[in-house]
Amino acid sequence: MQSFAHQAALAIRNARLFQEVDAKNRELAAADRHKTHFFANMSHELRTPLNAVLGYSELLVDGLYGPLSDKALDALERIQINGRHLLSLINDVLDFTKIEAGSLTLSIQEYSMPAMIEQVVAAAASLAQAKDLALTTEVAEGLPVGQGDERRLTQVLMNLVGNAIKFTESGAVRVAATAAGGWFTVSVTDTGPGIAAADQGRIFDEFQQIDSSSTRKQGGTGLGLSIARKLVLLHGGRIEVESEPGSGAVFRVHLPVRASEEKQAA
Repeated sequence: MQSFAHQAALAIRNARLFQEVDAKNRELAAADRHKTHFFANMSHELRTPLNAVLGYSELLVDGLYGPLSDKALDALERIQINGRHLLSLINDVLDFTKIEAGSLTLSIQEYSMPAMIEQVVAAAASLAQAKDLALTTEVAEGLPVGQGDERRLTQVLMNLVGNAIKFTESGAVRVAATAAGGWFTVSVTDTGPGIAAADQGRIFDEFQQIDSSSTRKQGGTGLGLSIARKLVLLHGGRIEVESEPGSGAVFRVHLPVRASEEKQAA
């Protein structure tokens, strides 16, 4: 009877501990949901006035309110550059919170991979020219029509090309695309400093950046590659990196040519 009573007391204590742990887990889950909704709401609230600032600065540059001095135009250009950078950071946080909350939905439609790459390269051309980098493409002929969220896939490629240009001080950045067996393979190759093997496993994690002075100097949220990877996963694909320090890096995106309709909800 004493042994039974002792075992019963242990069982009751363990049950109480389990209930406490379960309650704490529910509280943490609720807090995490509140955090996600808070960041999403704040991102929306920050974007609205920032878009107004950028819009009015554009009108000033266009001379809608009269001619401006060279110093004023230079100041407005700095406002626009920093404003667009801030907007990109806010968009990263908003996308991340949507993915975390499971509320990001893909808009599945047909798209042209060559046209998408051309659009990304055109958008990034000025960045490459500013650093005197060659930005080239090598797109196979006769690529099939793809099916997926063109805007989100453009975001993925823009992130990869933008990063390649950002961390490459000399040389070139090349974007290539092929298709085989129902899959696209898109690669972004740079001649930058490369990525150590120890860092390659964590660069796709949230809020992670390579711990180097060059990375810290470039700034950013540390969310770009994480968001890119999750967007590719939502399409049923995968993203990988191949690199060695001092030998540049190659980021490869493998995408199904026809993304499944079932993959459209995060």
